[in-house]
Amino acid sequence: MLDIAHYLSDCKFILVSNREPYEHMRGATGIEVKQPAGGLVSALDPTMRLTHGTWVAWGSGTADRETADDSGRVLVPPGEGSYTLRRVWLDQADVEGYYHGFANRALWPLCHMLIQHFEFRTEFWERYRAVNLRFAHAVADEAERCTGRSMAWIQDYHFGLVAEFLRAMRPSLFIHQFWHIPFPPPDILRLLPIGTHEALLRGLLGNDLLEFQVDRHTENFLNCVEEFIPEARVDHGRQTVTFRDHRCTVGAFPISIDVERFEQMASSADAEVHVNTLRHRYAKSDRQLGLSVDRVDYTKGIPERLRALDTLWCELPELRGRFTFIFVATPSRTNLPAYNSLEQEVLTSVQAINAKYGTKDWTPIVLISDNVDSDLLAAAYRSADLCLVSSLQDGMNLVAKEFVASQVDERGVLLLSRFTGAAEEIEGAVLINPFNIDGFVAAIKTALEMSPDERRRRMRRMRRQLHNTTIFEWLDAILLRATTIMSQQHATPV
Repeated sequence: MLDIAHYLSDCKFILVSNREPYEHMRGATGIEVKQPAGGLVSALDPTMRLTHGTWVAWGSGTADRETADDSGRVLVPPGEGSYTLRRVWLDQADVEGYYHGFANRALWPLCHMLIQHFEFRTEFWERYRAVNLRFAHAVADEAERCTGRSMAWIQDYHFGLVAEFLRAMRPSLFIHQFWHIPFPPPDILRLLPIGTHEALLRGLLGNDLLEFQVDRHTENFLNCVEEFIPEARVDHGRQTVTFRDHRCTVGAFPISIDVERFEQMASSADAEVHVNTLRHRYAKSDRQLGLSVDRVDYTKGIPERLRALDTLWCELPELRGRFTFIFVATPSRTNLPAYNSLEQEVLTSVQAINAKYGTKDWTPIVLISDNVDSDLLAAAYRSADLCLVSSLQDGMNLVAKEFVASQVDERGVLLLSRFTGAAEEIEGAVLINPFNIDGFVAAIKTALEMSPDERRRRMRRMRRQLHNTTIFEWLDAILLRATTIMSQQHATPV
């Protein structure tokens, strides 16, 4: 891990995210502490411990209130107390309107350009504004508690308005934000009602630095500002926007994973056992094993992937019994109708494919609908001959990088949608267009027929790249840029 804390040695660091790094939950034996899985928590928790910062997040645990003080503050990790977790309280109406409503029924489909799922309700938008204002007040209060410089780093599309609110409350605070998902072009963003898309853009322009995954998303944002905020001055060359005597810098900072952690998990003694078991069960002799890992989400190209597999076994009957596909599909946002419908479609399609082609001793698709621990996933990635990532749109897609990191035997082929951010970073994958079923099938056939030497050459190149672009390099690049801009601001005001 890089020494990232030195960027923040003289600066109070305030992190803002929807999910909290530690949840207090009531269990059978009393209050238990859970740490949600995910790359962001694993990368930032050590940084927060070293810098003794404050993490502002929704207090979602069933015992969160009773373990925090009157301001919602609690020291974490439990027993160590290295930094402060400031919890913001949301009721059910807040969660339904702000999170499930505007964030995930309006912004999510719009940003992924899947407008058939887009749904705008005024009550969603009003709740989103109210919750964003509440988070801004919490951050401003935390900034008020420190005497020196302070920096707030906002995470993702849940908080599109926080920066503007926060700038009005604390003009001297350095504010930046990482937008994890794609940012759409003007013709898509304009589907938000008049006034709403302008408010969202003005909210984001409250940042001193706004970070996207790839250059394309950065350009989309600048184009939207140019079209919808006529009083803003956009400089595409310098990637800056000057608005209301304030300058917002934008840039691409592709997120990554903790590569070493996945390598260690994939190389462990337990992983060896799991790999041998999977290979013996599904890939003995010249048989091959495919894999995909997804949340059940309409952005992931899951029906397209299943149609490609169905077509593969239909048109190439010689592959029946020779190629098995493990499909890890974790249910997600199950209270939203679009997700419930997709989950049912996935189950029905898998059952139909297995009934059509399966035999007494061969099941074409093995569907796993439970949450799978990271160590077991690493073993599954290592065991696979190919991994399919068929997203219709994706900010980055870290499954692709997890697969590459776990491929310590260099046996697998990565089939990667060209509509992911990862496709703009990774050289060595077989690129696919999930909308082109014939091309998708041809790519799977190419991967299955690829020689061991060619697989090794491609995987070795991808692994070499990945070692130079871990989540810690991502964090280092962002904090370096942020602290550089902060220093320039002190030297030369806009």
